[in-house]
Amino acid sequence: MDYISSWSWWDKSPFALLWSLLLSSILLKLGIGKSVLKESVMIMPHFGVQLETHYKSGRISRRFVPVSTILKPLLLEHVNPVTSYWVLSLILLKEEELTPVFKELHLPLKMLVPIWKELCGSVSGDNDSSVHSNVEDHEQSV
Repeated sequence: MDYISSWSWWDKSPFALLWSLLLSSILLKLGIGKSVLKESVMIMPHFGVQLETHYKSGRISRRFVPVSTILKPLLLEHVNPVTSYWVLSLILLKEEELTPVFKELHLPLKMLVPIWKELCGSVSGDNDSSVHSNVEDHEQSV
């Protein structure tokens, strides 16, 4: 009985109620704000690439990358102890880190390869058939 009576102030305190509402709203905002509804990439040959992310909170993040700053698009496989997935990234001029095309969504390789090929063609103007054949060989083996 002493255990219950010692916590009774928590139930009656307006400060405790306000604190719990504030904490739950912050956690809810963090959970919803980071959830991605849709990601898209629009390739405009000779101009650049527009990367767009739509979040559940309603926020839309857009980034335009001019074709002159793209050094090379990369298709990389990320492997961890549980699973592996493919990531499409861009090597950009004067940036130290890779820029992921799709930040949160892990698309299958069959969806990423046509986007990657189009990016390679729009950046360099011609296709690198040796790299394409390696990816196509990997696709057939999967």
